[in-house]
Amino acid sequence: MLLARDLAPDLILYNAVIYTLNPALPRCSAIACKDGRIVAVGDDADVLALAGPATRRIDLGGRTVIPGINDAHNHMLEMGLKLRRIGLDDCTSIAEMVERVRAVAAHTPAGQWIVGEGWNESLLRENRLPNRHDLDAATTIHPVLLKRFFNMDVVNTRALELAGVTAATPDPAGGKIERATDGTPTGILRAAAKELCRRLLPVPTQAECVEALEAAGRAYLSYGITSILDPGLQPWEIQAYLAARRAGRLPVRANLLVSWHGFRESETRDELEARAAAFGGLSGLGDEWLRIGALKMAIDGGTTSHTAWMFQPFVGEDRVYDYNRLDPEELVEFFTRGHTLGWDIGIHAIGDRAHHEAARAFAEVIAAHPREHRHNLIHGYFATEESLQHMAQHGLAVVIQPTFIYYEGDDLFRDVGPELAARYKPMRTYLDRGIRVVATSDVPSTVHFNPFIGLYALVTRKSWKGTLIAPNQAVSREEALYAYTVAGAWLTREEHLKGSLAPGMLADMAVLDRDYFACPAEEIKEIRVEMTILGGQVVYERNES
Repeated sequence: MLLARDLAPDLILYNAVIYTLNPALPRCSAIACKDGRIVAVGDDADVLALAGPATRRIDLGGRTVIPGINDAHNHMLEMGLKLRRIGLDDCTSIAEMVERVRAVAAHTPAGQWIVGEGWNESLLRENRLPNRHDLDAATTIHPVLLKRFFNMDVVNTRALELAGVTAATPDPAGGKIERATDGTPTGILRAAAKELCRRLLPVPTQAECVEALEAAGRAYLSYGITSILDPGLQPWEIQAYLAARRAGRLPVRANLLVSWHGFRESETRDELEARAAAFGGLSGLGDEWLRIGALKMAIDGGTTSHTAWMFQPFVGEDRVYDYNRLDPEELVEFFTRGHTLGWDIGIHAIGDRAHHEAARAFAEVIAAHPREHRHNLIHGYFATEESLQHMAQHGLAVVIQPTFIYYEGDDLFRDVGPELAARYKPMRTYLDRGIRVVATSDVPSTVHFNPFIGLYALVTRKSWKGTLIAPNQAVSREEALYAYTVAGAWLTREEHLKGSLAPGMLADMAVLDRDYFACPAEEIKEIRVEMTILGGQVVYERNES
C-alpha cells in the first residue's frame, strides 16, 4: 500500500527568487523535488505544505535560483584531458610558456611527449608567434606540442624530427607548415598540418578518459553546469563516456555528437558513411544521463588562426587560403545522406563563406526532403543576408559561443577589420529573424567554461578589455539565459525534460550568490554559484573558506 509519506518530496527549496523560464509561472519562491523530478513550484506556504518527515528543507535566504546551465557545445572529454596537461591560457609571454615546459621536462622521462594547451599570441608581450627554437630552450630530449586555443600548434625540433617534417615536406591539403625564409619549418602548424605531429601523441586509455570526464564534470558543477553536449566524438570516445556512466563517474548529463565528415584524414569516406548508417538507428538512444545525439561535421577553421573560409582575405593577406576540412562541393551530398538517415546535423562553419555555403546546402536538402529536424550551424560568426533567409525559412538553428566575444573579441579588428567585426555573432539579428540561438562555451577552444562570462558578453557585448563588440547585437538577460538553458535542451530534443523549472521536469538548477536579473550588468561576470542541484540532489556547495 502506498502511504502518504511516500509521496512527500525529497527536497524543498524555499525563501528564494526562482526564475523558472516557464511562461506559465515565470517566477516563484519555492520548488519541490522527488525522485529526480520537480513535483511542485509556487509560494513558500503551498510548497512547504507538501513536506513529509523525511523531506529536506533548504531555506535559501532570498538567493536566486535558475535552471541548470546546458552547455550544448562543450568538449568535456578534451577539457578533462587538458586539465592533466600544461595550462597556457593565462600565459602573457613566450618566456613564461617556455618556463612551464622546462618545469615539466625536469621530471618527465626522456623521449616522452610533453603537451600543453590554451596559448593565445595576442596575450604575449613579445607580440609574435612562438617557434620551435623557443621550445628547444626548454628541452631537446622530449618532443613538445603546445596547442593554441584553436586550430594551431607550436612544436619543438624534436617533435618535427619524429614526425619527419622537414623543409621538403609539402603542406597537407587544408593545412600549412609555417616556414622560415630558408624553407625550414618554424614549428607552427596550422589547421590540417597539426595532424603531422598530433597523430604521434599516445591515445589516452579508457581509464584516463574516465578520470578526465569525472574531473571536468566536477569542475562544471561548481559553475552551475548540469548538462553538456560533446561534439565530434570517435567511437572510442563514446565508449569512454559509457564506461564513465556505468562506473557512476559521469557528474553531469551528456549528449554526444558522432564525428562525421571534416575531422580525420585517416578515415575514408566509405568508413564515415558506414558509421552514419550504423549509428543512424541509434540517434536519440540513451537515457537522461547519456544519449547519442546528432552528427558533427566541419568545413573550415577559425578567424584568429586565419584558417576560416572567407569571401575576402584576412587583413594583411593577399588571397583566401584553402584550409577547408572537406570539399564544399560535397556538402549537399553529405547533408542528404545524414538527413535521409534521420540524423540531426551540426556543422562547424566559422567564415562568412563557410556559413553562407552551409546554409545554402542545408536549404537545398531540406526543400528536397522535407522533415522535422534540428540541423544547426555551429559558431555562426558572420551571417550573410542570403544565409539568414535560408535559416529562417528552413528552421536552421545557430550554436554560438559568447565566451569568444569576451576572450578574443578584440582580435577581430586585427583579423577581419571593422566592417566584419561589426557583424560578429549577431544574436540580436538571429532572434529578430526567428532563428533559434543556442549559447555555449566550446571549451577547450576558449579560455574558460564559466557561463556567466558568456551571459555577460551577450548582454553587454564587451570583451575582457572592455571593448564593445557589435554592440547593436546585445540581447536581454532573459534571452541570454534562455539560450544557455531551454535552447540547448531543444537542440538535443530534450526540451520536455530540462531547460526550465516546472512540474515533471528534471530537478536541475543552480543557486546564485546574487540576482542575475537585478544586479548591475557589470556584475554578471562576477556571479558565483552557491549550490548546484542535479536530479534533486545537492551535488555542489560553495565553501567560503
